[in-house]
Amino acid sequence: MNVIRTTPPRPFDVAAVFPRLAPLARTTTRLHPRPGSPSPYDSSIGGPLL
Repeated sequence: MNVIRTTPPRPFDVAAVFPRLAPLARTTTRLHPRPGSPSPYDSSIGGPLL
């Protein structure tokens, strides 16, 4: 089952409230980590899980 998760729109426009921040705006990726149950053979950053 694929569920598309998106961040809801902001309740106000930050750039309109703080105009000096507008040039600093960037596109970002928000991560939604989920708990899992990896085995010792699954990969991880830095090598196999111990």
